[in-house]
Amino acid sequence: MMPAPTRPTLFRLRRHAPALARALALSMLACAGARAGDTPDLTTLPLEQLMSMEVYSASKFMQKSSRAPSSVTVITAAEIRHFGWRTLADVTRSVRGMVVSYDRNYSYLGQRGILRPGDFNTRFLLQVDGNRMNDAVYDQAPVGAEFPLDLDLIERIEFVPGPGSSIYGSNAFIGVINVITKKPGAVAGARGSLDVGQDGARQAAASVGWRSPQGSEYLIAASGHRSDGRDLYFPEFDTPAQNHGVASGLDDERGQRFFARATHGAATLSLIHANRIKGIPTASYSQSFNDPRTATTDRQTYVNAAWRSEAGAVEQLKARLFWGQYDSFGDYVAADEARTLSHDGSSARWWGIDASVVSTRLARHTVLAGIDLQRDYRLHQYSFDIAPFHSYLDDRRSARRAGLYLQDQVALGETVLLNLGLRYDRNSGSDGVWSPRAALIWNPLAATTVKAIYGSAFRSPNSFEKFYAFPGEGGQTGNPGLCEERVRSAELALVQEFGENARVSVSAFRTALSNLIAPVELQELASVRFDNIGRLGARGVEIEYERGTLGGLSLRTSYSAIRVSDALGQPVNAPASLAKLNLSAPLGAGLWRGALEGQYVGARHGVSGTARRYVVVNANLMRARLLPNLELSLGVTNLFDRAYADPASIEHRQRVIAQDGRRLRARLAYVF
Repeated sequence: MMPAPTRPTLFRLRRHAPALARALALSMLACAGARAGDTPDLTTLPLEQLMSMEVYSASKFMQKSSRAPSSVTVITAAEIRHFGWRTLADVTRSVRGMVVSYDRNYSYLGQRGILRPGDFNTRFLLQVDGNRMNDAVYDQAPVGAEFPLDLDLIERIEFVPGPGSSIYGSNAFIGVINVITKKPGAVAGARGSLDVGQDGARQAAASVGWRSPQGSEYLIAASGHRSDGRDLYFPEFDTPAQNHGVASGLDDERGQRFFARATHGAATLSLIHANRIKGIPTASYSQSFNDPRTATTDRQTYVNAAWRSEAGAVEQLKARLFWGQYDSFGDYVAADEARTLSHDGSSARWWGIDASVVSTRLARHTVLAGIDLQRDYRLHQYSFDIAPFHSYLDDRRSARRAGLYLQDQVALGETVLLNLGLRYDRNSGSDGVWSPRAALIWNPLAATTVKAIYGSAFRSPNSFEKFYAFPGEGGQTGNPGLCEERVRSAELALVQEFGENARVSVSAFRTALSNLIAPVELQELASVRFDNIGRLGARGVEIEYERGTLGGLSLRTSYSAIRVSDALGQPVNAPASLAKLNLSAPLGAGLWRGALEGQYVGARHGVSGTARRYVVVNANLMRARLLPNLELSLGVTNLFDRAYADPASIEHRQRVIAQDGRRLRARLAYVF
């Protein structure tokens, strides 16, 4: 997670499109081989069958994606494997309308023009198998290397754009991401993999799955990863006393992940645990530059016990009991003569329940009703100097959140579907909030779907925004009186299929945010405070083309044009235009499979600088059966070694943060 602000340092500061087209054309010619896949996967199905794929996250029950009250994007395990993605942030970069910013420590998500410098991913709700991953202090969704699950364990990922508070409550503000893991039976037996790459990157993973004579299924998986990183040059620190601007060996990272899942009949028990340590090369929060002691640590544990009634019943019941813990802390070195080492972070513990019922008793109606409760029984924020010891912050609190929701999906004839939803939330320290959603889905022709969607959502201020307080110049003042952010969104979407293998999706949307929470400088106190500062609006159009064939070719390409209006004139870390292409196909006689992705990202504006537009092309080559049970994958990111950067946020001295050039990697996976 984003490190908590540290000592008085916090907030003191402050030709491509043609090249992409040529690269994509060459890749399509190079990938012109044809064969049936070695093993069946979703990318080899006709698009007609992909259109009928059922999704869960849009309505909290299974339904065809074409009938969901949202423009859902589904990324399958086959796509993750073919493109060689390593983190959830890598996956989201391929999704239409999504943008990712990386500050050499954490990755931050934006969608449809909404990503402000310094955002902590609080406006996305991230779930794993329906279990909330956003922590209880910062409400941040972990999507980079801090994401606590290996991608090899994922069956599919569902991206639901737009407000989702009518079902999920706070943080389902501009999108919901639900990561659905593989069932233990799908990964039966023992498996192992080894990844290596440049800059000392390596990862080892192993899993074992089995079935008991009584019908219970079990899965245990563990992995460890490490990267030495590379030396990074920052011109803002180019002085003899600061190693001429070179951060030596500070971009390192290491971590471990553990996942266990057991199912017996209708019951499931799962455990996720992860630990990640990341060096800080950027000297953020006005630290001493090039000091090897600076690092952040994230430790996460999630326990989830779930039960559901038999599928196909008139009423289907689901219940879930969950517990979570999150510890985030950092060691920071002050840029003073003594180079004082400080420890700053947070600790959170929470538990909760979630219960719902889906009823089809009434003809033409699918009714969902539910309740979820969460008790944050530990919310601890702290900051202190280590030697000599001096405490600046020791804030201990607890909180509650509760929500009731109701949704009705009714068929108004054979071609029209109406989805109506409403939720009431009451969180600690705030008034009750109502979140409605309405969607009208019309199929005028068998191959045509039109969706009109309206929704409202909210985000409650988190404990960090309300209660983190650090005295003195350059510090932060708490604001317990913060109000929740609100958003209203309207979308009109058209999906047109062409035969069995192709479709075009067009969406026009308009989004309005109010009570926007952001840091504001307090001149009289020489510090900052989070306030509700005003409004933000975005509108745009997204176009996506998809094609799949029985021969194994898979194509997905999109373009997004977005316009953002900010009444306060503050910087927006979101591009006005995005273009993406993902292409994979069997090569030659079918022994290999090639995948190529291209991304064009328009200019973005940070706190003190602008990141120029860029094009990045990544490639992956996979041999599914190098030996009977051995798979080989060779990948390269930033194939053409383009120089590009992401905007820096307020805690950085840099105007922009340079990203990696060309990087090679290799992977071996073996099934025992």
